[in-house]
Amino acid sequence: MASILILLLLLVSVGTGYWYRSKKHVEALMQARSAARQILSQEQIKTQQAVNKYTKKSREETKQYKDAIDQELDDDLHDNQRKEVWIEQRVGMLNQKKTNLTNRADSLSQKRQKLKERREETRQTLNDANQLISKRWKVLQEVSNLEESQAKKEILDATRRDMDQSRDEFINNAQTELESSSERESEDLIALAMEHSAIKSIQYENHRSFIADSQEYLGKIIGNSGQNVRALEALTGVDIIIDDQNKEVIINGYDPVHRTIAMETMELIKAEKRVVPDTVEKLVNKANKVVDQRIRRYGEDAVRELKLKNVAPDLIKIIGRMHYRTSYGQNILEHSIETAKLAGIFAVELGEDPVMARRAGLLHDIGKSIDRDIEATHVELGVELTTQFHESPVVINTIASHHGDVESKYVIADLVEAADAISGARQGARSESAADYLQRIKSLEGIANNHPEVQESYAIQAGRELRVIVQPKDTNDKSIHVLATDVKSQIEEDVTYPGQVKVTVVRKLEIVEYAEKKQA
Repeated sequence: MASILILLLLLVSVGTGYWYRSKKHVEALMQARSAARQILSQEQIKTQQAVNKYTKKSREETKQYKDAIDQELDDDLHDNQRKEVWIEQRVGMLNQKKTNLTNRADSLSQKRQKLKERREETRQTLNDANQLISKRWKVLQEVSNLEESQAKKEILDATRRDMDQSRDEFINNAQTELESSSERESEDLIALAMEHSAIKSIQYENHRSFIADSQEYLGKIIGNSGQNVRALEALTGVDIIIDDQNKEVIINGYDPVHRTIAMETMELIKAEKRVVPDTVEKLVNKANKVVDQRIRRYGEDAVRELKLKNVAPDLIKIIGRMHYRTSYGQNILEHSIETAKLAGIFAVELGEDPVMARRAGLLHDIGKSIDRDIEATHVELGVELTTQFHESPVVINTIASHHGDVESKYVIADLVEAADAISGARQGARSESAADYLQRIKSLEGIANNHPEVQESYAIQAGRELRVIVQPKDTNDKSIHVLATDVKSQIEEDVTYPGQVKVTVVRKLEIVEYAEKKQA
């Protein structure tokens, strides 16, 4: 009985344990399912957020890609439109050239036909001449009973006279036609050359000046008791004038290279903390090297611009020195480059060597680079320099003849002479010096003042008008007209001036009286 009770209790406890464990398992399973549902819900939310983010990013990228494609299409469209316009212009130009070529072909065909007709006329004339000679020979033989040799001599003499006359007529006609067309063709050639050349109108001063930006900088230049400025003058060979009140520094000197070295030295002084004469000497040497490199660069740029080859290095440096040389305000290097370009264009149009023409044009004033240092004309120095550097006889003859000192032997020499004249004479190329200007003003006023009836005279408007004031008691309407004519004629004979000079004679009589009230 006890064992049965124990067995029942054991069964009850096993059943109770199984029920309890089953209940726990169900609860754990429910909790696991609840946690799984939460995890699944969170993952779904994250997945949805990731999908939304990716979708948004994809839309933005798609929009950007679409905008880029649209922009590229717009650019291609605009580019195609520009190309279409360019193609239309090009087609128009080609059509115009085709028309010109067609017209030229027609003209050549007409000329060919005319030449053919002239050839036939010449052949017919020759046949007529042969028949005329035969006829003359027979007539002379019948009339004069001359021998065959004498008759031939008479016929040949007559024919020779006819040919001489025809030749003289042909030469006269050709000369007349050449004289009538040469001036027009030369004007067209000059205009074409000037259109294709780069022309600069820059006036260069004969002195350099600047305003010091501070009193300290001005003090560095002057130095203790003027030691620095005196050392600078001695080392560079220039005169330096300093205006303390206006802080202006003026550099005067005949040699532009020395002026440039002095200016460069003063720029270097600005960066120095303490300046003494030894410092000035060191800076002058440094400025010399800088200016020397600059000169060589100017020469190399000129040679490169004109596409010249096989120019000696020392000659390139001498060419660069022309940058610091002026003539009536015109930079000689720029003038030489311009002359070279004009001469090159002339040479192309006339069938000459354009490279040799540019070379001769660049070197035609090379003597001006050293004419301040050696006592000789720039033509003589240029011939000596180019001979020393084994330049072509064409270049040497061009230099020697471009001012008419010797006869030109080559066409290129004449072309360079013409280009030189054009470059120097064009408007704005050169300016008149102050001394020449004052001399012309004094000459104009002096001509008027030499007449006894002139009270005073003034040259106004830069010498383009001469205002003459006469004594009213010593002149009349007729005499002032004669005076104006005499002054005008004398100006035309004695004074060199550009344009016109207006002569105005003023005759004015003024009488002034003052009325005063008498006191009682």
